[in-house]
Amino acid sequence: CLLSLCEAVDPRGHRRQDCFKNYFFRWRHATPFGGMHFFDWLDFGEGRDLMETNDTETMIFHKHSDLKCFRESFDRKKVHYFDDEEREKHEVVLKPSEDGRELVARYKRSDEPVPENYEDDAHLYVWDLENKLYVVDHNWDSVKYGKIKHTAVLAGRPALSAGEVYFGKGGRLTGINWSSGHYRPGITAVSTLYQWMKNEGFNATSLNWMGRSSWNTVKCLKNDWDNVKLPGYNSTSLLRSCLEVTSGPMWFRKEEEDDR
Repeated sequence: CLLSLCEAVDPRGHRRQDCFKNYFFRWRHATPFGGMHFFDWLDFGEGRDLMETNDTETMIFHKHSDLKCFRESFDRKKVHYFDDEEREKHEVVLKPSEDGRELVARYKRSDEPVPENYEDDAHLYVWDLENKLYVVDHNWDSVKYGKIKHTAVLAGRPALSAGEVYFGKGGRLTGINWSSGHYRPGITAVSTLYQWMKNEGFNATSLNWMGRSSWNTVKCLKNDWDNVKLPGYNSTSLLRSCLEVTSGPMWFRKEEEDDR
């Protein structure tokens, strides 16, 4: 069971994938193996009593240590998955500005511009397999649901890309990155999004493209574009777009960091 899949199919309501690894590790390496389905083991078998607040002798330290994954906390912290209504409210449409030099984002349903934000308060975005773009303030309804995760927007379904996005006044799109701890998009996602914008007739150079420190033109040349099977895209155009965006003045490389 992949950790993201565990979260998506969790019968007890999408407990956060962060701590599934700690429980999954114990289930997989149990000696002898009990033969129980992971979720049965977790909620009705030996896993039910693991990692209570007094369980300090068997601690393991993954990225999310047992100290953050005690059973009470694990069962309580869940990801709110958007329903169709919530998702539709956050679908965004991009259009050129009046002079054609910039891109403006407006919510499709309300026609309101996406609110301005700042570097330390980025909005989340998810670009789905149907080329629909969703933008959500990560503090959306935080009192009720806590900080929103990328998995929430598409209810655990796959995406072409995801990360953080920045806007100026009037919904003006100013920058985008690929910081998503769940989807972990690679340089293919950069090229695909850039190519999509060009296909739509948008000025893709009007915003800052903020990639990882290891992404550059050399990585573009080494990428296996022939294995990218997406309708409407081909290996030649994707390679060309990758080289264009990573060598352009709008390309910024950020140091590697832990993603949300």
